[in-house]
Amino acid sequence: MRGKRERLLELLVTTSYLETEAPSFHLSSGKQSKYYIDCKMALSHPEARRLIGEFAITKLHDQGFQAVGGLALGAYPIAIAISDALYHLDGREIRAFVVRKDPKTHGLQKFLEGDVTRGDRVLIVDDVITTGVSTLTAIEKSQEADLKIVQALVIVDRQEDNGRQNIESHGIAFDALFTLPELSQFYHEMHAHR
Repeated sequence: MRGKRERLLELLVTTSYLETEAPSFHLSSGKQSKYYIDCKMALSHPEARRLIGEFAITKLHDQGFQAVGGLALGAYPIAIAISDALYHLDGREIRAFVVRKDPKTHGLQKFLEGDVTRGDRVLIVDDVITTGVSTLTAIEKSQEADLKIVQALVIVDRQEDNGRQNIESHGIAFDALFTLPELSQFYHEMHAHR
């Protein structure tokens, strides 16, 4: 997995990562940062989605879940990648779902889209975590729908503003594929060889 992990790190850094000398990126938390991560760029590529799915499987604390999902928009391709990877690995039918920020104004006016049922054990995913607010929103809306959260898993933990701690304080196991320092180190190593 080491070679695949490094390839995924390379894809993330080359497609989804920006770094400046001074804080110049406005984050959803309201803070300014010198680091910007947009995993949707990497998730546009099938190779990145495949690697995310395969690497995510190695980070699962609890294999006994029926569905994987998270807050629209960023979580849905991650959920699909993990669902597909588990299906290709051993034929497991793990369903992907998405949590809306607001319910639809028509039809059944649901917060959750996808084939999930009360009592399902679910994995909550997200692309990047800073404070954990969007991940916690997905967790809370899933719990309101009587889903049982087994773990939260993100692509990148910025390791800022207690995101991990905020999730773990709700009794949810948490893990990340990468940390911001890992992306920054890889970015600098890449640029040192140019």
